[in-house]
Amino acid sequence: MTRTGGRSWIVSAWSTSMLLQCAAFGALTAVLITAMSPITSSIALASPVAYSLVGSISSLGPLIAARWLRAPGSLLITALVAGLLAMPFTALGFLILVALGLPALAGELVLLASSFSTRPREASWYAAAATLALVLFAISLVVIDPAVMSPWVVILTLGGRMLSILLLAAVAVRVEKALTRSGLRRRPVGGGTL
Repeated sequence: MTRTGGRSWIVSAWSTSMLLQCAAFGALTAVLITAMSPITSSIALASPVAYSLVGSISSLGPLIAARWLRAPGSLLITALVAGLLAMPFTALGFLILVALGLPALAGELVLLASSFSTRPREASWYAAAATLALVLFAISLVVIDPAVMSPWVVILTLGGRMLSILLLAAVAVRVEKALTRSGLRRRPVGGGTL
């Protein structure tokens, strides 16, 4: 086997491993979304502010995957897998791909940009989470009933999204540490962004 062929095989194996792990985190996220769907749908109708706190749970799996894998694309791939699997079981249908994919893409872009930065990695992680929350907030503005729209609802919804996503980002850090302490080892990945 040539040197190039060997490297190609390693990259291929890493890609398969990363995709399988993203799929696993995505499947767990889809189960969580499906299980929470009746509750989150009721909360969304009752209060956009309360929904901003509870509805963000769908970002937990992609955040954990991104933190654990530390590989470009893991946040977005996990979110898209979760959306595809949850699509038939949620009221959003196809729109769940947009609701999960756009925020994940925004967070992914911040993580990629931060790989060229001299900022501490933890700051980059939370900046990516805050960007994800901001895009989720922008999406939620589109669906808030105009009858309940007020400056306070907008401000509290933004605050709810930021708070919930930053808390989930902190949970992802703790899960990563717990997985590491339990003896699980991640495959070394070149070009990790966290």
